[in-house]
Amino acid sequence: AAQRGLTIVTQQAFTEGTKTDFSTQINAIRDSGCDLVFLPIYAAEASVFLTQAQGKLDGIKVFGCDGLDGVIDQLGSDASLAEGVMLLTPFAADSENPESQAFTAAYEKKYNGEVPNQFAADAYDCVYAYKQALENAGATPDMSAEDLCDKMIEQFTSMTFDGLTGEGMTWDETGAVSKSPKGMVIENGAYVGM
Repeated sequence: AAQRGLTIVTQQAFTEGTKTDFSTQINAIRDSGCDLVFLPIYAAEASVFLTQAQGKLDGIKVFGCDGLDGVIDQLGSDASLAEGVMLLTPFAADSENPESQAFTAAYEKKYNGEVPNQFAADAYDCVYAYKQALENAGATPDMSAEDLCDKMIEQFTSMTFDGLTGEGMTWDETGAVSKSPKGMVIENGAYVGM
């Protein structure tokens, strides 16, 4: 933050036991005079936060990471509470990418019109990344679990993968994936690419 010329004016946290009442955090944020709130939390907690913050954080921008993907569904009929919320996510259901469009259409058909979020796309990519790694490794059903594990480690630390959630994805020795996020903003109850 300091390298970007940003000043952190307050840091707030919650616990498992306090994730249904954000009044303390909301009041501290309001009183801090901040311009931007970063919510590194999941959609379920974010929906509670946004509901409780209604009318209290006017003029303050809200930004989050991929965990916020799905907050519109969590808010249900109150999706307007997320209006203007920005987030980074590796998948956009409204992408013009033909593969993303095909996945989104198939998902919506199977799940009664529900729009897939990045967690659905991540799961889809996971299956196909494993498929690529198994094929590249020449894996066979008769291999031991240990041999398959070694081959998967070798493949995932050396291969690149193009999927719905990123192009040229790579994995490091710890299994952490590297891929480019996409900026989204919630407008009129929908995720819109930035």
